[in-house]
Amino acid sequence: MPPRVELPLIHPLDMQRALAPLRALADRPYPFLLQSAMPQGDAAGPRRSRWSFFGAEPFAIFRGGNHEEAIRSFRRFRDRAPFSDAVRGTGAPFVGGAVGYWSYDYGRRLEALPSLAYDDLRLPDFIFALYDVVGAYDHDTQQTWLFSSGLPFEGDDAVARARQRLDYFRALLERPGRTLPPLERAGMVPNVTSTFSADGYRRAVEAVQTHIRHGDIFQANLTQRWRVDTRDGLALSAVLYESMTQHTPAPYAAYLRYDDHAIMSASPERFLELRGEHIETRPIKGTRPRGATPEEDAALAAELLASAKDRAENVMIIDVLRNDLGRVCEVGSIHTPSVCELESFAQVHHLTSTVTGRLRQELDAIDLLHACFPGGSITGAPKIRAMEILDSLEPVRRHIYTGSIGWLGWDCDADWQIAIRTVLATPEGLLFHAGGGVTADSDPSAEYEESLVKAEGVRLALSAVLGELTLRDRMGSAR
Repeated sequence: MPPRVELPLIHPLDMQRALAPLRALADRPYPFLLQSAMPQGDAAGPRRSRWSFFGAEPFAIFRGGNHEEAIRSFRRFRDRAPFSDAVRGTGAPFVGGAVGYWSYDYGRRLEALPSLAYDDLRLPDFIFALYDVVGAYDHDTQQTWLFSSGLPFEGDDAVARARQRLDYFRALLERPGRTLPPLERAGMVPNVTSTFSADGYRRAVEAVQTHIRHGDIFQANLTQRWRVDTRDGLALSAVLYESMTQHTPAPYAAYLRYDDHAIMSASPERFLELRGEHIETRPIKGTRPRGATPEEDAALAAELLASAKDRAENVMIIDVLRNDLGRVCEVGSIHTPSVCELESFAQVHHLTSTVTGRLRQELDAIDLLHACFPGGSITGAPKIRAMEILDSLEPVRRHIYTGSIGWLGWDCDADWQIAIRTVLATPEGLLFHAGGGVTADSDPSAEYEESLVKAEGVRLALSAVLGELTLRDRMGSAR
């Protein structure tokens, strides 16, 4: 009798760069790369995520529509998914499951919100794709593993499929030296417009402050959206993502490509991590630009750490997240191990706090997501009222911006980021947002400047590929 084959099958790959899988899989259906794009010891700060994950060609795709059916389908496969001791030996936290996004507007499924901001993109509010083959790259050891589960089949059919799919992806990933196509920049003069002029953004800040004075809210996260007109947005998406990893490296970077849009993210912010029953969220509030000299940089960092306004804003969001976690955590398990720690990235300094909790035994990662979505750091306090006000002030819906991207494993562990510093590519152009938290003490001109500072990394990355982009005072039509 032949020995029993344990699934998923595991194969080591000789792959020394986390970007190599993107180049190998970029032309396959539904490729993804979830990347820790901030190397340990980088001048901009320490890497905050050890693993990068990649894959393509999911066996099931849920694109908008019935989100409850998507969740039921995931749970059915979760209950059948194999998970051997050999998998645990690799240390990889994700070896198969769901990868995708939940747009900011997915929150309308969870809360009763107005529909004032214009939905000009008409894209799905979530995409939830199930992958039977997933690769994992360990930045600490520089080892790469390929996992093949054999799903959606069972028994001997699953073993046969796992072998066939493993061989297929090995061939794709071990193709020698595939590079992304070079770009011809000559003649490219991209037109850039925004949903706000500088004065319009300042007036919107003042409108938020009026609501604060009236006692409606304590703060709200106002944003503007830029649009770069180019007919090559989708075709350029993988090259643009590589440029983003070079110009604005981030611990929670992501590339997702679909038939009619692609997402390139360089997010510095973890939304929710679930390992077993342990939850961690790391909200960001408080920003200063990096300095031109070491002395100026240190002074700006010290100014941020000493800022009572920024600290108060951060602490308010901690309260929002503690309240959200309280809906799904064991009583007494929510803690705040760190408050307003300085984190430095390529273009900005941030204040980051950490909130942890223990998920109740009868709940899972989806329950956690629904309790906390969208993140408090990119909405305001109180959250729902802030979202209502923002919907009346921001002329277009955010879609992926300030939603979440990440993975949900068959063991129901999960890791999702906040989709900031994120570009959406469509056949008509490229779109990206930036903004910030508005409080009673905010200076409207300073808030406008902060939005430009936060967009600077994306601007540099796109300029390197498309030609020089200018964001300041570029007012366009929002509708």
